Amino acid sequence: MCSDEKDNDLRASLDKGARADLLAVPKSQRDELEAKFLEERARHEAECEKLYQPLFTKRFDIVSGLDGVQGAANGAMDLGEDKASKEKGVPNFWLTAMKNNSLLAQEITKADEEALKYLIDIKSSRLVCCPEFKLEFFFGPNPYFKNYVLAKKFIMIDEVKLIFDEAIGSKIKWYPEKCLTRECSTRKPKKSFFNFFKSLEFPFYDESIDVKLLHQLEHDYKIGVTIKKEIVCHAISWFCGDATCGRRTKRKIELNKLEAEFLEKRRKEEANYVKLCQPLDTKRYDIVNGVNEVKGAPNDGAMVQSEDKATKEKGVPDFWFIAMESHHELRQNIVRHDQGALKYLTDIKWCRINDSEGFKLEFTFGPNPYFKNSVLEKTYRMIDETYIVLEEAIGTVIDWYPGQCLIEKAERSFFNFFKPPEVPTDVEGFEAEKLRYQLRCDYDIGVAFRDELICHAVGWYTEDIIWKRMANLKFLG
Repeated sequence: MCSDEKDNDLRASLDKGARADLLAVPKSQRDELEAKFLEERARHEAECEKLYQPLFTKRFDIVSGLDGVQGAANGAMDLGEDKASKEKGVPNFWLTAMKNNSLLAQEITKADEEALKYLIDIKSSRLVCCPEFKLEFFFGPNPYFKNYVLAKKFIMIDEVKLIFDEAIGSKIKWYPEKCLTRECSTRKPKKSFFNFFKSLEFPFYDESIDVKLLHQLEHDYKIGVTIKKEIVCHAISWFCGDATCGRRTKRKIELNKLEAEFLEKRRKEEANYVKLCQPLDTKRYDIVNGVNEVKGAPNDGAMVQSEDKATKEKGVPDFWFIAMESHHELRQNIVRHDQGALKYLTDIKWCRINDSEGFKLEFTFGPNPYFKNSVLEKTYRMIDETYIVLEEAIGTVIDWYPGQCLIEKAERSFFNFFKPPEVPTDVEGFEAEKLRYQLRCDYDIGVAFRDELICHAVGWYTEDIIWKRMANLKFLG
């Protein structure tokens, strides 16, 4: 029997009593707390966006040359004296800002660059207390397409669990032989940033989930959030390159008062939400590890793989391992030889670092034949959380038993997560950017643990998060 079939048997073996105890009480309370937290956060984001509009208008005027700022063109980019004197504002402002972001730089081809030079503004907006937002890209007259505005709208059923409804993009009206998303001769699709504007929608059926479509939606959403939270809000820092290096150790001094107040409110709300969730996390731990007897569950809530094994096990065996396997991003980092060790994982927690930007993850393990550590930690220290500028990532040194080191048995292993990449101070150029990108990918995994898996582990374990979208569509339909 394959691993997936065994995992399905484990989930299916929970009787109604055990499932109710594991799901109902902590889930309903957490959902209520989370709904209030998200509503308050959305309200503050909307307030902040409104207050920032005059600043964004001023930026547009300077970048477009509508505001007579001396030296804007000549000081903006090294275009050459002759070319700079003919151009107003800040040429290639948005293209440069986007290319300085490692995620967006991967999406932009050489052919795209010529079209993106005509980009004059990007705006974002969201509805208060509604999990959706829209991006608008404003272009000047150009030889590639007729549109003056290209938009992308993300509509979510649940933006925390990344349960998508649809992503609606503008239909680009390409001039003849100028389409950047398809080969002109064969009409075959090709890589282009402008593929971002394709609409993606889940069909209204529940026989199966189109995994490829789900991954594309998640990828587009990640790009959209990066543009919304980083590029739109902090375009000047991305344009200047400040957001890609460690020059901003005193970044808080440069933050304006509005943003500083918003970030402080957000941290307080988050801290309060985490505090309120602690009793629920404790209850989950007790059920999963057999500390509390689960009413109606056979053999103290054991997941019955076989009658003999169930009599020996308490709680919910392999809970965290199965939850991680169900998460599309985390699953990619788990290989076959990791599975035995991860089944000894009894809890995962996270906490803020005191008096610092960043957070810490704690992975608690029961006694196992692989390593001596009872807790493995991963700490992310940030120069700036708003721009996601990492100072360093620190992992626990794993004390392996002789002959059991999993990171030496194969090139890939989940436990490499505790040995994060470093960016040496004496490395520059492409190699330094490559290391920074690897560190950013490592950070994204940490955030997936913090914001998705830990908060909603039961949903990932039962796969309810994956299937909830289809249930909601049936309900709404």
